[in-house]
Amino acid sequence: MTLDGEDVDSLFEGMILFNPAETEAELRQEKDNGSDDSLQYGQSDTCSQSQPLDENLFSDLTLVVDPLQNIEVGEVEHDLQSQQASISATAPTSSIQGQGQAPRRRKRSGLRIGYGRDVLFSNDLPQTPISDGGSLGDAAIGVRDTLPSITPATDDADADAATVTQPSTESSSKSKNENRKQKDDSAFSEAEFRQIKASIHEKLNHASQQVKSASSARKDSIRNRRKTAENANLASVKHLELEKQLEEACEAEDFERAEKVSENLSAAEKEKQAFTNSLREADAFVDALDLKLQHALDSQLAALEQCAILLDNYATNALNNANSAIKKATSVYSQEIDQWLSSSEALEVKKMELEIESHFMNEARLELNNTIEDSIQDDKREKEFLCKRKDVLMGELEQLLALVKQKEKEIADNNSNLEAVENKINKTVSGFKEMQSSIDAKYGKLQSVLAQVKLGTETLSLKKEEIDNFLIKEEEMRARLEEFARISTEEAEGYREIVKLRRSLMSSILKSREDKLTLAKNEEKLYGDVKLFQQAVSDARASLQELSSRKSSIQQDIASFKQRIIFIDKRVPELEAEKKVATAARNFKEAARIAMEAKSLCVEKESIQIGMDTATSNLEKLEEEIKDILNKLQETEGMILLKEKELAMVGYQRLLLTAATARAEKAAALEMGDMEEANLLLAEAEAADCEAEKLQLTYKFEAEDLTDLQRHLISMDLVSYLDQKQLEELAVSLHLFTG
Repeated sequence: MTLDGEDVDSLFEGMILFNPAETEAELRQEKDNGSDDSLQYGQSDTCSQSQPLDENLFSDLTLVVDPLQNIEVGEVEHDLQSQQASISATAPTSSIQGQGQAPRRRKRSGLRIGYGRDVLFSNDLPQTPISDGGSLGDAAIGVRDTLPSITPATDDADADAATVTQPSTESSSKSKNENRKQKDDSAFSEAEFRQIKASIHEKLNHASQQVKSASSARKDSIRNRRKTAENANLASVKHLELEKQLEEACEAEDFERAEKVSENLSAAEKEKQAFTNSLREADAFVDALDLKLQHALDSQLAALEQCAILLDNYATNALNNANSAIKKATSVYSQEIDQWLSSSEALEVKKMELEIESHFMNEARLELNNTIEDSIQDDKREKEFLCKRKDVLMGELEQLLALVKQKEKEIADNNSNLEAVENKINKTVSGFKEMQSSIDAKYGKLQSVLAQVKLGTETLSLKKEEIDNFLIKEEEMRARLEEFARISTEEAEGYREIVKLRRSLMSSILKSREDKLTLAKNEEKLYGDVKLFQQAVSDARASLQELSSRKSSIQQDIASFKQRIIFIDKRVPELEAEKKVATAARNFKEAARIAMEAKSLCVEKESIQIGMDTATSNLEKLEEEIKDILNKLQETEGMILLKEKELAMVGYQRLLLTAATARAEKAAALEMGDMEEANLLLAEAEAADCEAEKLQLTYKFEAEDLTDLQRHLISMDLVSYLDQKQLEELAVSLHLFTG
């Protein structure tokens, strides 16, 4: 049956309005015309199809449910549950199925809600005037019979609401698990980063402690070497003073004093040699500690390289984990969004159905309340009229005491009528009360279902928010991992740059150390050569002294021979004269003795001549040998001077290198705040420069005679102490100096 706008406007059309004053007459008339009433009922049944609305409003109100609704609603619940179960396995497939099944669910779960008068007409419900108490009871029964048709929809709504909220709860728990897992992964990544940082910090601290220990030992050895060098310098000064005293004593021909000074000089030379050996040992110990410090720095650089490798590996793993996490989060987000859209769509459909049903149920409830009010409105007016009449009668009773009996009778009749009307009102209200409470209960149930649906909507909203938060947190975790990776990469690059700078600066230090070792070896070699030449000179001088003694002895022998020959030459003529005198005196015995003496002197002269010739020959040979030794001694002294100049050159270069090293160590001490050490190193550098200047003035060294030495050095302590920026500045300054 169709309804137009005119039917809706004539909602109360067909109701009978009556006069309360004519109630008693109508009641009597109903008793007399019972058959007419039954005829009237039949006529009202035949013409009810043409009427817009009957007197009993809810006799035609029904909610028609599809006969297959219960089966289809069960299928919808099954679809929702299967959809929830399949989302975690195949998100794209479930999303497509959810979108494809949504229109079918709308069709299958749709409720046809309206005025089903055709169904009621087939039941042939009686149409009675609303003023009749019996007809009101029948109308209440008719409405009560039509209300159970609403119950299946309400029950299905409860089931669907439970079905919708169940996947939401499962999804919420799943999302919480994902969030918990995501938090655990993020916490693990941060813990791994902190662990790597702690390991790096421990390695670098260990390497730094080794460098500090080696540097401290090196500084102590340098202090000891400085003391040994001072003692060696004092011994050298003492040796020079004794040499001057020896020269002065020799010039003054004070040989006794010269002998004492010579003895002191020998002791001073031994002391000087001992201090020199101690200084060499101290230098060797310093060099060994330099090598140890270099190894410590190499270990520190190796630790930095290992740290850079660790950070690179972590950065790579962090980026891979971040990409994997964001891919997984995107997949989970897509699945959760598909599930959320499917659940939200199903919930929106169910919410729309329940809102439509609730709307019609609310209209039915309001119409029932209006019908009840309209049904008892005339009785209320009659009650008010009777109350007013009672008041009037009571007033007349008070005013007309004479008519008390008559008025009491009228009052009694009025009270009786009033009681009958009240009973009629109570009966009418009680007839509708059960139906009203049933409708209110069903309306409340619908409101409860709507509240559950709203709760499901809020749950889905929270689920959507959780999904969005999950993706946001995954993005944040990815950003955090990328930040950790960036920090790790930057730190690794910084460590590599530090290693590169320190290796570059260490190469400069190693170059200066090689120069120092080369100079030390050359100096030792030249010093050994000088010592060998000096020993050769000493041996030559000893040989020369021995030859000079032999020459003097031979010269004395020759002089003695010459004197004897002169004596013989003078004595032989005298003896010849004496022999002649003795012969002349015929003293032949005396003449024989004189002749024998003269003959022996001649023989002696001959032997002396032979000895003198031999001595002269030996003297010539000795003079030749002395001459050779003198030439060799002169050559050796020349070589000594040459070697001493070379030794002075090497010493000059070593002093320059020592001064540059001391200034580098002074710069390191100033950088570390050790002013006392810096002042000592400055004094050492100035002393080295002063000694170098003396050597240059003594030997007249030229610039082209010097080898290419580094004048601007750095300390290994400074290399291990400075940070990256300071190392870069230092490298630039050294490049400018050396380039």
